Amino acid sequence: MSLPDKSEWLCPDWNPHPAVRVCVTTRAGDLSPKPWNGLNLGLNCGDQPERVERARHHVEKQLQADHPAAWLWQVHGKRVMRADEQNNEADGVWTDQQRWPCVVLTADCLPVLLARKDGTAVAAVHAGWRGLQAGIIAEGVARIAPSGEPVSAWLGPAICGQCYQVGDDVYRAFTMGRPAFEPAFKKDATPNHWRFSVAHAAIIELALLGIDDVHGGDLCTACDLSRFYSYRKEGQTGRFASLIWLDG
Repeated sequence: MSLPDKSEWLCPDWNPHPAVRVCVTTRAGDLSPKPWNGLNLGLNCGDQPERVERARHHVEKQLQADHPAAWLWQVHGKRVMRADEQNNEADGVWTDQQRWPCVVLTADCLPVLLARKDGTAVAAVHAGWRGLQAGIIAEGVARIAPSGEPVSAWLGPAICGQCYQVGDDVYRAFTMGRPAFEPAFKKDATPNHWRFSVAHAAIIELALLGIDDVHGGDLCTACDLSRFYSYRKEGQTGRFASLIWLDG
């Protein structure tokens, strides 16, 4: 078994402030066998918990942080917790403490990393379509910038608008009474279905919140199985992590 170092992870070209650190793990490594082959960090996808905990410990060791990463039990909701809270059933986490990694796990859903431009607070948000429609991004922004302080955002790897087919229920959930979200959908060849770009929807949501300093959003999990996990492309599979923390 081999465990990767950070050189095999994704380091986004996003610099909201010198104190903000960001990375995204990949499948690199062979800690878990098929169908989770690679560095699986998800406890709820059928892999042995012991392997997952070992993988998480490895990630934390690579980060050399002062605190354990704030791992969530994600439920496709809109709760955003503080990193030091005990109840980790949430889909977002934030901190204003130094060297305390905030992390979300995904395998097609959109990881949204948020940072105050003054470098005093950061958040990681898990934005599946349900959470995004429910307002998870707004919740994350409100936690780190309660008085409207300037915020920058980075959108991590997620299933793209060409690969993601959804039904009329998703289309209606976003667009009924909110025509601003129409551009995130394109009619599919299958009747009553659409191609949906969750990244485009997130950009629209951020713009409605007054945030136009948005980066990323161009990496597709389903198109790049060599690096990322994709639940919709693979079925049972692992989860990779998107992490953000303060260091400086």
